[in-house]
Amino acid sequence: MRQRFITFAVLSLVLIGIGEWNLRSGKIAPLNTLNDLWLDFCVGNSGDKIQKPSLTVVRINDGYEPLNIGEDKTQSGTPRLSRLDFATILGFAAKMNPKAVSFLPTPAFDEENVLNKTDIVPLKDAAMQLPRFAVATTISDDGDKAIEKQPVQYTSLKVEGDASSVLSFTRTVRYPDPQILSNGIPAFKAIESARGLIGDNEAKIPLLARKGDQIIPSIILTSVASHAGVAPEEITVNFTGKKPAIQLGEYRTVPINADGTMTLPNHSGLKHALMSQQRNEEGKIEEKYHLTSLSVDELAYTGEENDEVAKRILSSFQGKFKSLSENLVVIGFDRTADRHINLPGGEVLSETSLITRAMAVIQSGRFLTWWPTWGRWLAVAAIALIALILFKLPKGKFAPLTIAAGLLYFSVWILIFKTTLSWTPPFVGLTMFGLILLVGLLIPADAKKVEEAPAAES
Repeated sequence: MRQRFITFAVLSLVLIGIGEWNLRSGKIAPLNTLNDLWLDFCVGNSGDKIQKPSLTVVRINDGYEPLNIGEDKTQSGTPRLSRLDFATILGFAAKMNPKAVSFLPTPAFDEENVLNKTDIVPLKDAAMQLPRFAVATTISDDGDKAIEKQPVQYTSLKVEGDASSVLSFTRTVRYPDPQILSNGIPAFKAIESARGLIGDNEAKIPLLARKGDQIIPSIILTSVASHAGVAPEEITVNFTGKKPAIQLGEYRTVPINADGTMTLPNHSGLKHALMSQQRNEEGKIEEKYHLTSLSVDELAYTGEENDEVAKRILSSFQGKFKSLSENLVVIGFDRTADRHINLPGGEVLSETSLITRAMAVIQSGRFLTWWPTWGRWLAVAAIALIALILFKLPKGKFAPLTIAAGLLYFSVWILIFKTTLSWTPPFVGLTMFGLILLVGLLIPADAKKVEEAPAAES
């Protein structure tokens, strides 16, 4: 048994080193795929704790060409959109009768452009076709002497307990266009003065901000609540418990940090929550998109029902188009130049992708956490103890009991996830149990025991 265990221990340390390194760097693609598959399996066995998200992103990507009337000149660099561009996008979305809309851009317009003339109000007309929707601002904390150019009437939330640690702001630095604000609810998408929220090991997303005694919600929180039918007066921020939380009526409890941020899970399992199949009222199976996206060019085909090409595209995109009337619709930039946010694990996202991921996490209740370091080492110690016991077994019982022990061990992991929504990558556990089986079958028992057998026969 000694030779078996020493071999097992040495090789296990190598496997643990690989697992811990990838846990921090995320650079081994097969292990990341294994993590996603394992997390998806855990989510599938979590009961009602985790639901499907309900979100459709309208992406203004590199393929979108801004409207140009009577001008031959092309714009250098990243092209600027006009009020008419945004009015067109909102108009396409409005035709699908969305339940809730979140508008993320905070553009500055060239007032010399004929498409931006203030005596023309296409953006206001388009905004009025939508239900009252969330529009983004950017806020900052520049000190007590900062003067706000234009006061913004933010929604104020009910608070229980001490909220003094919530990230503060003194003024709004980027405003929604007045035309779109005519039917918009202002809510911040970023706190410009807050730095270090996205580090090497975790990413924190502000859901709340404080101005004096007032606590206001972010566009993430405002949009999710609006889609869920939760009124602002039904939202309570509670700092009195062991863990601060935001209560969105009866819809969802959102765990937060003391500074009003939410820790975004490094792995949320959302890749496997994109679509499902269900039967419609006629009994036919159709695709339901829980988390999806459309480019503006694809969205434009919703207004071209009489065109034969558009009809074929409409048919192939029918599920996505239908999601516009059911899901929370988020409109934002997702061009190559917009992708500059580096997440732990190496992903590079646009602001739109980061915000929509946070929204999807809240909608689905995927408030997932890693096991603490001591928990991972305790799990390793448990496997080592199991190895000691299994290596003492006779060869006939060894293999089946090793497999049974592994299944029982990972059943405990699933139970822990179901209870706490905490998990750890399975690589180390799986490979250690595989190593137990391999070592036990290939390495013979201790030499001393092997020599005793012939002596007894003589």
